[in-house]
Amino acid sequence: PATTPVPAPSQAAAATAQAAPADDASSTPTAPPAKKSRTNTPWTPAEEHRLKLMRDQGNSWAEIAKTFPTRTEGSVKKHWYKDMHYAEFAEDESQALLNAIKEYENNKWKTIGQKVGKPAKACEQYAKEHF
Repeated sequence: PATTPVPAPSQAAAATAQAAPADDASSTPTAPPAKKSRTNTPWTPAEEHRLKLMRDQGNSWAEIAKTFPTRTEGSVKKHWYKDMHYAEFAEDESQALLNAIKEYENNKWKTIGQKVGKPAKACEQYAKEHF
């Protein structure tokens, strides 16, 4: 006589769990809040200007991020602290930057930034605006 294979207890429990309908309301799937799609688009000078103005006015990161449809709150905050926050130079830092530019040329921003102790992007931006 043919015998029907009997599933192991762990397989039987898993099969029963899969077949059982979910009565629990908390397990009902709900749509997560819409996320902004990821972008690697470079920041434009106009965006950076708007970010600086809004930050100087004391706006929260959430308020600022709402004005940048393709950027998340986290990316706006990161850009501020990583690339822009150090864009203000004291007089001695400005002179050190000018000296480093003369020494390393305009196209060595990473090296210039390391020499001055500021992010490369901040050095480049400051040089474009002031020299």
